[in-house]
This record gives sequence, structure tokens and C-alpha cells, in this order.
Amino acid sequence: MATKRNPYIRKVLYLISVVLLITLFMVLKQNQNKQICEKITIEIDAPVEKQLVTERLINNQINKWYVGGLLGVSQSNLSLPTIEKRIQQMPSVKKAEVSFDLRGELLIEIQQRMPVMRVIPTYGTSYYVAKDFTQIPVSATEVARVPIVNGNLTKSMIKKVYTLSTYVQENEFMEALTEQIFVDNNNDLIIIPKIKNQRIVIGDTTLIPEKFDKLALFYQEGLNHIGWGKYHTINLKYKNQIVCK
Repeated sequence: MATKRNPYIRKVLYLISVVLLITLFMVLKQNQNKQICEKITIEIDAPVEKQLVTERLINNQINKWYVGGLLGVSQSNLSLPTIEKRIQQMPSVKKAEVSFDLRGELLIEIQQRMPVMRVIPTYGTSYYVAKDFTQIPVSATEVARVPIVNGNLTKSMIKKVYTLSTYVQENEFMEALTEQIFVDNNNDLIIIPKIKNQRIVIGDTTLIPEKFDKLALFYQEGLNHIGWGKYHTINLKYKNQIVCK
């Protein structure tokens, strides 16, 4: 008889456990809906020097979207999908995830589009170009530390500058050295380094890694001995040679 009752008892206990879990979940959900937003934490997936969005900027936007902000607002009056959608509509934001926990913390996690250069055209407004080639207006962003681009900027030349700039950001030496990228009237790509009164003529986008290696070696084995400011122009556009003046 005892053996026959065991399966029945196990089923009853299982059902009781399920009911208790559902009840507990409902109680927790009700409590969470009553929970007040006591803290807003913003995490941005980008190095500080390349952040186009910052905690300050996001908080300012939240205060514009919601009069009085979100602190003190209950979970039941918060639409997390709406907050996500509004943040993701910002040109510099690739993805946003918003969550709210039982402690009253609203967590905003932002995946930012990573800028590779800032274009300052002769006519028109300035903008950043991200790694996915998205154009991001400067007006709604913070200042990121990336090369400034100007000069003879046709559409085709902007693509070439973008190629050069991505190579610059992938090379630790060149990223530290580069201040500006300029396109002259001959459509030559020119890097303006952080060294005063110097320019590095890259030419076109062919053999860029080799040109960078050649330049680094020239600085280390040549200019280290005679001074980095010795030459005004360092020309790398010709194969297998460096022309300086």
C-alpha cells in the first residue's frame, strides 16, 4: 500500500512546489512593480577617450524625455522598452539594454558606435565616421579623441581617408602619433602628426602597413639620433624609399 502511495505523494509535493514558486514569483513581481527607482547606473562600452555618449549626456537626455527625471518613479510607471528605443535612436548608440532590479537600480548598458575620425568639411557641418561607416553628427555627441580630417574631401576621398584612419587606429605607434589627416589638391593623403611643423605624406591607400613600419623604423633608428623635428616633410608615397625635406 505504501509503495502505491509514493507516486501520488510525489505528484502532490511537485504540484505544491510549483504553486509555491508561482506564488513567490507573483509576490516578487508585485513588489518590483511597487519598487521606486532609487539609482540610475549607466555603463558605456567604449574607451573614455572615444566616448561619444557619456553618463552626463544620457542623464541630460533622460531629463528632457521625462520631466523631473526617473528617480522616484515606480517600476509600474517605467517602460523599459521605451527607454531602450529612445536611447537607441541616438546616432552614436548601436545598442542599448535597460533593466530594473529589486534594489531600485535602473541599469542602462550602452554599446556605442566606435568613431575612427572626425570630418570637418569646407562646407557643411562636422561629423564623426564610425567603424561601420555610419556618419554621426557632432551636435549630439561629446568630443572623442580621433584624427581630424579635412582638405579636398570628395566622397571617394572620404572612403580612402576612412581606410587610412582604420589602419591608424589599429597601429599603436601611429594612433599615438596622428593628430590630423589632410587631403591635398593632388589627392595625396597626408598625416599631420602631433610633432609641431611636420607632415607625413602617405600618398594613396596601397601598402599602408608597410609604410607605417617604414616610418616607425625611420623615427626609431634615424630621427632618434638627429631629432624628430629635423624634417618638415616625410614622404612615404614612393616604394622602398623615404624622401625627406
